Amino acid sequence: MFVDFHSHILPGIDDGSRNIEMTEKMLKMEKNSGITKIVATPHFYLSEQTLDSFLEKRAEAFEKTRPLAERMGVEIKLAAEVLYTGSLLENDLSKLCLEGTNYMMIELPYQRLTGQFINEFRSFAGSIFPDIVLILAHAERYLNFTDEDSIYEIMNTDMVVQLNSGDFKMFSKHTKFMYDLLKHDMAHLLGTDCHNITSRAPNMDIAKKAIEKKISPHCFEHLMKNAHRAFSGKAVL
Repeated sequence: MFVDFHSHILPGIDDGSRNIEMTEKMLKMEKNSGITKIVATPHFYLSEQTLDSFLEKRAEAFEKTRPLAERMGVEIKLAAEVLYTGSLLENDLSKLCLEGTNYMMIELPYQRLTGQFINEFRSFAGSIFPDIVLILAHAERYLNFTDEDSIYEIMNTDMVVQLNSGDFKMFSKHTKFMYDLLKHDMAHLLGTDCHNITSRAPNMDIAKKAIEKKISPHCFEHLMKNAHRAFSGKAVL
């Protein structure tokens, strides 16, 4: 009974599933891999849409998805992958949290993380904590644009850290960083970040096999335990 904490499975709302037919196939792939709980995290870009319009589109996409998920025995909770901008503070961020919890997934801009940006982000995180607990989406992805030290500085803000299962594939340049995070209990959740059924399909098995081989079966079990806790609004361990 696995949890996928990061997915773009809702149809027609972002660059994820194009339609309900693709969503159905993605749901089947998730269920076949043992996933029974999914956090739907469509992209929210404040520069491109208002909060109200996003919530309306998300609700419409979920209503199309709900019957399929229920028939397959998969529980979906609504959330968002929120691109960081200082203007977020002008909105009711509780509406972007994982429903029934105070967890909100935040995505950093894909750029070099300067000292000025890090200080600004720390101020943002401090201003909403403890009312909202941030989940850093796919921490390893930012290595494409910045250095490890900057990511560690960002993470030093009482954040929960999520890693993408597909980035555990062999020969990925990110794997050493990801294993280091896990070995030092600095990563807490896994997500497939699935967008389709081909190039970015649900692939939790990649992480499961890699983590069990490189670290231990207990490590993967611990990540899933944390996922179940966060899914229900409890603190991660």
